[in-house]
Amino acid sequence: MKFLPFFILLCAASTGIRAQKAPHNLIFPYHHQVKFSLVPLHDPVNPGFEFTYEFQYARRWASQIGYTTLSNGIHELFDGEDEFFDFSGRRISFEQKYFYPAKHNHPVRKYFSLDLNHLDTRTTSVILYDIDRHPNDQTVLPDRMHIVRSTFSINLRYGFEIAIPRRWMLDISGGPGLKYRKVSNDFSPRYSSYIHNDWDLFTIDGVDRYTPIEAWVPNLTLNVKIGYMF
Repeated sequence: MKFLPFFILLCAASTGIRAQKAPHNLIFPYHHQVKFSLVPLHDPVNPGFEFTYEFQYARRWASQIGYTTLSNGIHELFDGEDEFFDFSGRRISFEQKYFYPAKHNHPVRKYFSLDLNHLDTRTTSVILYDIDRHPNDQTVLPDRMHIVRSTFSINLRYGFEIAIPRRWMLDISGGPGLKYRKVSNDFSPRYSSYIHNDWDLFTIDGVDRYTPIEAWVPNLTLNVKIGYMF
C-alpha cells in the first residue's frame, strides 16, 4: 500500500497532461506521424532502415518511438566485395519532444527533445593476414572475426518539423550527448598488436575493423526523417 499515493499522483498527472488538448493548427492539425529516416541508409558504421511513430498528446508535448533494422541492405547492392557480412542488429529509440511556442499557421515547428537510444549488433569480418613463409613466397591467409557491439546514448536535440503539402513533413534534428559503448570480439591472438585503439575502429590492410572497448564518450547526432501526418 505504500505505493498507492504515488500511483494516485501519477494517474492525476497523466489525466492533467491529456486534458491539454492540442490547438487547432492549420498547418499541423494531426496528432499522429509515421516517419522513415534517410540517415541510416548512408551510415557506414550502422546502416539500416529506421521507422518511427510520433504521437502529439498535448499542446506542446509529443512522444516518438523508433525501431531500426540494421543491415548492410542497399550497400551490398553496390559493393559486392564488402569485407563485412552477416551484419545484423537493431536500434530502439525513444524521444520526448517539447514544441517551442509559435503561430498556429506557421509551416515550421521548432522543438527541443530528449532522445534515448539502445543499439545491439553482430558482425562477421573477414581478415586477410600476410605471413612470410619464404622471402619469395608470401601467402595470404584468411581469418574471421565475430564482433558484438552494444551502445546506449542520451542526447539533447534541437529540431524542426517542416510541413510539406498533402500531409507530408520533414523532421530535421541534431544535438550533443553521451554514449556508452561496449565492443567485444573473438579476434585471433596473432593480431593482438592491432587491437589497441581509442575508437571503435582500427585498420588492417586499409580496411576498418572493430576494436574491443568499453567507455563513455561524447556523442553528436544528426537525423533527417520524412513523415506522413494523419
